[in-house]
Amino acid sequence: MNNIDLQKSANFFKLFGNENRLRILMTLFSEAKTVGQIVDLTDLSQSLVSQQLKLLKSSAVLSSEKSGKTVIYRISDHHILHLMQDVFDHLTE
Repeated sequence: MNNIDLQKSANFFKLFGNENRLRILMTLFSEAKTVGQIVDLTDLSQSLVSQQLKLLKSSAVLSSEKSGKTVIYRISDHHILHLMQDVFDHLTE
């Protein structure tokens, strides 16, 4: 692994170092949700949720699709789900 790959990896893991982002990801762990659903489940403000969703989406951790005026967010792929599950399993051992 070269220095560029190490830096990319470090930046990727930084995304998971924020409690609010982890709360958002936990709400999306089992199924896709709208911004309003995420706000209700996390008790975070809509502006904070929107900021974090934008960051997670720009980093390819999340993907979204539009249905009319509603945007639905989901975890982008199974690698993210596996990573999260492995961390949770490790912490509960």
